[in-house]
Amino acid sequence: MASCRSRRRSSPGNRVEAGLPPGAAGAVNWFSRWRGHPAAATPAPEGPPSAPAEDPDALPPSERCLFIIGAARSGSTVLQNALNDSPEIFLFGEPNFHADDGTPGFAARYNAMHRSWANQENKSSFCPAVLPNDGTWREYLCKLGTYYRFVGAKLVIEPARDRAYLDQFFDFQCRNFYRSKYIFTFRAPLPTISSTQQLQLLVQGATEEIRHIVRGYAEAARLYIRMLRNLPHVRAVFLEDADRQTFKGLEEWLGVPLPGTHAYYDRDKIANHPAPEADGEIHQAIAALEQVYQLLRRADQASGPRLQLEQNNNHLRDDHFTLIGDADRRLGMILRDLAPP
Repeated sequence: MASCRSRRRSSPGNRVEAGLPPGAAGAVNWFSRWRGHPAAATPAPEGPPSAPAEDPDALPPSERCLFIIGAARSGSTVLQNALNDSPEIFLFGEPNFHADDGTPGFAARYNAMHRSWANQENKSSFCPAVLPNDGTWREYLCKLGTYYRFVGAKLVIEPARDRAYLDQFFDFQCRNFYRSKYIFTFRAPLPTISSTQQLQLLVQGATEEIRHIVRGYAEAARLYIRMLRNLPHVRAVFLEDADRQTFKGLEEWLGVPLPGTHAYYDRDKIANHPAPEADGEIHQAIAALEQVYQLLRRADQASGPRLQLEQNNNHLRDDHFTLIGDADRRLGMILRDLAPP
């Protein structure tokens, strides 16, 4: 197996809330206080891993990296915890590699972040001292790649993130992890949005404008479609549908035994949430997102979703759209209607 290969250092992502809609900078801060930010069905390659390279820009082969991505409160954390139950997988919890400045001291930053959230230490919240000195996130990923078949992270698409930010994130993943495995998590729009509001109230005593939360859900869904169409190994887990068969499919897709994952899911804990207080426009947008959610579920269950069939938002007939094409078209209209004035 090839050792961690050298790559040119990519520019770090912008940590400031550049490009956010007016009034949205503070909307991201609530989540930062809670979550924070540090300053193809082919089995994984077999054979003993090589020692990490000395080059600080090195990374593990992208085929051996795994990422969970989802909107806030979409079920990304429980999936990360479930996959980390495997001795073959190590997933960091929201290290935000794309926004890290790439300097040494990653473990100190990352572990302090999770301590500030009062998280107990486990694989999802603690970076172990596997290096002689506290290094960069790349060095940790490379070193941990010698112990685990898959290494990677759970990443949350926060409310109020705009398309420019997500474009930068998409480009970063393409440059560094093009052939990695990606699992997007989804939960029905209404409970996701309501749960996000409730968390904000718990953390900061107030909630941001609901328009930003709704837009965040739509942006995460559109990012899923973009990555599904353009990257080779992308799939989704829908919280309401998660069962033993779901994890059997993930087990086959990853080529890694996952005997304990299903035990992490308890349907009795999937709470029902009342409709949020909002005007008619927001309720209409949430209803439109519910239609998108059902389209994505149907596409996920379809035997041939025809991802590469050319789609045009100006098709003369609606029946020319695939399920994914229709979902993308609808998301575009939702985001246009919710755009800041």
